[in-house]
Amino acid sequence: MAAEKSDQELLDLTVDGDQAAFAMLVRRHQSRVLNLAYRFSRDRQDAEELAQEVFFKVWRHARSFKGQAAFSTWLYRLAVNTCLNYRQRKKTRPDPLTLTKDIESTAETAADGLESRQRQDLLDQAMTALPARQKMALILAGFEGKSYEEIAAVMEISVTAVESLLFRARKNLAAILRPLKKKGAL
Repeated sequence: MAAEKSDQELLDLTVDGDQAAFAMLVRRHQSRVLNLAYRFSRDRQDAEELAQEVFFKVWRHARSFKGQAAFSTWLYRLAVNTCLNYRQRKKTRPDPLTLTKDIESTAETAADGLESRQRQDLLDQAMTALPARQKMALILAGFEGKSYEEIAAVMEISVTAVESLLFRARKNLAAILRPLKKKGAL
């Protein structure tokens, strides 16, 4: 049995129009791209569309990959830029934070489950209120487990800029959530 092909080998075959090689790249990386897109958009349908757009860009721009970074870094860069552009395209302001939920319309009956869901909804709304680049840096650091150096490469900024983005994101998130914590919503 032949050894599994590397991402670079699959990309080289993709450049030559090999759809099977491209499908292998998609299968190999789709869950990470989809998870990143979902964490950013917080909407399953939007995340699927974003992931599809990212892989379309891989197909279309495979020839432009120079190999100066790992394929996964290039892919994350495409995903990050696609998500940031999505936010600009949406041109909607985040919904105001709501502190109450209509409990009767909630199918969950366990109080703990409802409270946990409310906390998650509030955190999601607070994350949505962050500027897009701060939100993306938080997602890459906190959910994707990327190092500052990896985030810098993906977002095409310096490590110092990553540190600054994360500092401001955490500060802004705390400021958004502080009034909610005082009111007992968290």
